[in-house]
Amino acid sequence: MSKPLFSTKSVKIDTLGQYLFDIRTQLNMDIKTVSLLTQIKPVYIESLEAGQLEKLPAEVYVKGFLKNLAKTYHIDENVLLDQYRKEFGFEPVRRSSKRRINEGFSFTPRTVIVSATLVILMLAVGYVASQIRSVLAPPLLEVSEPPSDTTIAGNNIIISGRAEVGAEVTINNQSVLTDKNGLFTENLILSSGINILEVRARNKFNRESRIQRAINAEIPSVAVPETSPVNITLEIGPDSAWVYMEVDGQVVQRGTMLPGSTKTVSAKNDVLLTTANAGSTKVIYNGKDLGKLGRPGEVVRNVEFSSTTLE
Repeated sequence: MSKPLFSTKSVKIDTLGQYLFDIRTQLNMDIKTVSLLTQIKPVYIESLEAGQLEKLPAEVYVKGFLKNLAKTYHIDENVLLDQYRKEFGFEPVRRSSKRRINEGFSFTPRTVIVSATLVILMLAVGYVASQIRSVLAPPLLEVSEPPSDTTIAGNNIIISGRAEVGAEVTINNQSVLTDKNGLFTENLILSSGINILEVRARNKFNRESRIQRAINAEIPSVAVPETSPVNITLEIGPDSAWVYMEVDGQVVQRGTMLPGSTKTVSAKNDVLLTTANAGSTKVIYNGKDLGKLGRPGEVVRNVEFSSTTLE
């Protein structure tokens, strides 16, 4: 069994935010690295550590954030969830169990039969109506981040939202995983300029919902250090591609790259690459164009590039 990449020391919990800050600093991880590993926006990590509940999304998203952080930090997720409930939870509303009975109403065999018939009829009508609505209506689809069309500095953006449970969700025709509640979060690499993000949800009746976002990415040019023995540039097109990359054992990319987007990394030892669309993933290794990794739609896993790759 392989050893974990890092271990943690026990930290006394005074507040949830301070505990998350102490664990992260103890592991010598910055917020950007944690964001890449957990797919949580840096601003949400900062708000959690600062205890700024008003800057966080809905509670169901926060619980998902805490579970991802616990997995990344190698700590018990129940510790974080219990502390979150302790600090920010709400007491359940108590309702009276007493029921008032109309003293002027009397039960007779006739009223019982009529009432039962009406209830059954209403249930039947409601069931048929719900089935018709589920067949004809498009599935639920919400995009919470980014909230609207916007301009960003750089080429990385996180898109998250909620879809009807069981619906197939795609972003620019790339499949996206959803949890048991229909929630999804995906890290995207954009091309320079205007990027059109199209999120789709398709249910089992082949009904579809669509939401679009236009994101303007202002990407500064980045020079590749010539002293690095391994320099890899990915160029994506003509379609999107889900890409996973490790540089010297550290995850630097896990998400969908849009057509026209590029990513350049440098390593001292090696770069490990996985793509879900080899026909749209071109690799340039140390200035040499290696071409596409495979056929359109082909999944290519764990391709290693090192200083001896082309020897």
